[in-house]
Amino acid sequence: MREQILELLRTDPEFREEVRRLVLTDELLALPSKFDQLVAVVRELAEIQRQQGEQIRSLMEAQKRTEEQVRVLAEAQRRTEEQLQRQAEQIQALTEAQRRTEEQLQRQAEQVRALTETQRRTEERLQALTQQVSALVAAHARMEEAFQWLIDWQRGEMERREGERYEPHVIRRAPILFNGGEGGSPYEPMIQQRLASMLSREQREQLFHEEGDPFLAELIWWKDGQVAVVEISLQVDGYDVIRASRRAQTLRNASIQAIGVVIGRDWANPDAYDAAIRYRVEWLIGSEMSEGLRRFREA
Repeated sequence: MREQILELLRTDPEFREEVRRLVLTDELLALPSKFDQLVAVVRELAEIQRQQGEQIRSLMEAQKRTEEQVRVLAEAQRRTEEQLQRQAEQIQALTEAQRRTEEQLQRQAEQVRALTETQRRTEERLQALTQQVSALVAAHARMEEAFQWLIDWQRGEMERREGERYEPHVIRRAPILFNGGEGGSPYEPMIQQRLASMLSREQREQLFHEEGDPFLAELIWWKDGQVAVVEISLQVDGYDVIRASRRAQTLRNASIQAIGVVIGRDWANPDAYDAAIRYRVEWLIGSEMSEGLRRFREA
């Protein structure tokens, strides 16, 4: 390729002229015309040389310098062509690198689309799983509520049954608990008759409020001229204390020496104990006994 270009430069004036226009500056392109002018001058000097030898030698030296300049220009042209060749190779390499980069970007774009589709399907499955988990959580919550209700019902039922067993147990042990005396449940006709004989007809007719009705007490017990109006519960609360107080007060209103008493295994809460102190109700809670009940036992 190089030899062909050089051959064209030597043999084809038009090609050489076109390369010069592409490579050389306006000043360099003007050199040939200047060179022609110089040749004309040389020819004129050659005629004059016959007459002025010294001037001809000077012109020949000038011509030599001009030829050297032409050689330098040719060398510069060669270096320029080599630079253009290297630049062309670099451009080709960059073009190839750009092509590979575009192919790589295309593959990455396809991977991104695939990942996006995978993520979309994953999000759909995750949403479905979330809905399933929410449904399971709700179902589990309902099951826990039902199970808790069942536990509470069972506990309440057990407490109710235990309470039903506890009350007759206390009534049967009343002679021991009170250390003598006599009495029983107001359900017994004999207890009802004795209790009714203690109240006038007018007083009995005024017993509209259940909390003040001694006939609704769990236990009535007589000892040494006193009457204990007893409320029985596994866990004694404030309502038990108030009922015992009001039912004993009903008898005291009939001029009967009566005390209110609560019996149970535990206090339901601290307020129940405070209520017993406030309403002056005696108690037997577990193994603890109030001082007033102790005196009643010792009577």
